[in-house]
Order: sequence, then structure tokens, then C-alpha cells
Amino acid sequence: MATILGLLNLLLRALEFVIVIWVLMSWLPGAQQSSFGQLLGKIAGLVLNPLRRFIPAVGIIDFTPLVGLILLQAAEMGLRAIAQTMI
Repeated sequence: MATILGLLNLLLRALEFVIVIWVLMSWLPGAQQSSFGQLLGKIAGLVLNPLRRFIPAVGIIDFTPLVGLILLQAAEMGLRAIAQTMI
């Protein structure tokens, strides 16, 4: 069971990393339109697209990556709490 929780934790960390890289790519002209940027956008979209239905953009600023990172961190903390109760 600890292995499953470890893999889920690794998956959450990887999603966080993908979101951060995808956001940083938005600062570079044309980086998100590259094939690598589109791949990262599809992966990040798994977390961010459902949030975009509830969180509107404020002007040109999109806060969904920040909220997504916070939710992924909360999920990680929940997994750690579950893992500690199993010990």
C-alpha cells in the first residue's frame, strides 16, 4: 500500500513540475505553441481545465495554475497524512 501512495505522490509532484514549466514557457514567445509546449499544455490541462470553469481570468492574468498547484500540494499533504496513519 505504501508503494501505491508513493507512486501517487510521485505523480502529483510530476504534475506540479509540468504546470510550473508550462507557466514559465508562457514567458517565452512561441514556446507554448511548440510540440513540447502543446504536450505540456495537454498534461497541465488535466488539472487546469476543470478549474477554469470556476475561476475566471482577471484581465490577462490566469490564476488557475496557482490554484492548481495549491490543490496538488493539499493532495500531497493528504497522502502523507494517510501514509502516516498506516504506519
